Amino acid sequence: MNLSVYEMLENVDKEKTKAKKVALLQEYGQTNAVKVILDFTFDAAWLWLLPEGAPPYNPSPKEADLQHVLKADYRRLQYFVNSQNGSALKPLRRETMFIEMLEAVDFNDAKLLIAVKEKKLPFKTITKKLVMEAFPNETKGWS
Repeated sequence: MNLSVYEMLENVDKEKTKAKKVALLQEYGQTNAVKVILDFTFDAAWLWLLPEGAPPYNPSPKEADLQHVLKADYRRLQYFVNSQNGSALKPLRRETMFIEMLEAVDFNDAKLLIAVKEKKLPFKTITKKLVMEAFPNETKGWS
């Protein structure tokens, strides 16, 4: 079954015990897109270089089979944060690229990206502490 990043995190959120949440996060963490999304959400070193709120975009149809797109295109997220590539872009180009990405990914992944841009996840039980427990080596430098 090809799950979107949103669906993976939703499954983690639905688990009842902390141990199961950590185990499922570690399993899904083998998908680089999941780790990048969590990193850009919880590591204070990453600043999003986009205006607050949801931009005007046309979401993909809910029934479209686009669960794979964010997993394939997660590298493009570097252009929206304070990375070398992101800082080099003009704001209008960066915002246009973000809207294009929102329109290309799965309907729920687009909602996830907008939430991540605001340094939040739409899942109450996936916290910075939980992610740090699931990925201790990858989160050592988080502030």
